[in-house]
Amino acid sequence: MSKALLLASESAGLAKIPHHSVKDAVAERFATLIASGALSVGDSLPSERELASAMGVSRETVRGALLILSTRGIVSILQGARTKVISADVGDLGMSALAHGRVRDYTLEDVHESRLMVEARVAEIVADRIDAATLDRLADLIKTQETTLDDPVRYLIADREFHTVIYKACGNAVLSDLAATLYSYLLDHRRRVVGEPGAIARSIGDHRVILAALRSGDAEALIEAFGVHERRIYDTTRALMRQATGKTDQ
Repeated sequence: MSKALLLASESAGLAKIPHHSVKDAVAERFATLIASGALSVGDSLPSERELASAMGVSRETVRGALLILSTRGIVSILQGARTKVISADVGDLGMSALAHGRVRDYTLEDVHESRLMVEARVAEIVADRIDAATLDRLADLIKTQETTLDDPVRYLIADREFHTVIYKACGNAVLSDLAATLYSYLLDHRRRVVGEPGAIARSIGDHRVILAALRSGDAEALIEAFGVHERRIYDTTRALMRQATGKTDQ
């Protein structure tokens, strides 16, 4: 790990100062999913109840977040119908790297290597810092994921929440944001991958191992669990990309 990254992960003075409401933050989460391609124009969103469960907020907060997106022309809200994504132009709501397309310019191999490194550092920190309430939240998210075996969009919403809850639990805003940005790379491909039979169940199995390591406070086991999960993501995404270009692994 570079000295700069290590210093960033240890610096308490870099903590992010909250500056907006929970509904604003949830609106940004939706915008990031749209900017990354996990949610596409034409997609109907899950119900408010399902979204609230996946994101750990109230239905009123979800409703307020969707209203923010609606006023910006990003989603369409119709009485008696599912909210639908109508524009991928999220402006300043999405992560800056995603909104400006820079993260899409990275290679899969570079992102894979970086994510292994960053998540390993997150694991080292969070194994000592995670609290009972966060562990319970992660367990609830796994239960939510178990109801999404045939719904890749809803699964990815709960999956992103699972990962970002862990990232934030490390207590360093810079490291957390970096991990979340790397997670969001090629989510449009990830959506196709988790649509394959058994893919969601395997991913949930990885999450159970991650949670068990967190409960035990075993940093080495947690690093290993994150590594197994990330390598599965890398291998399946790489296979999909090679298939799209007509290449096959030898």
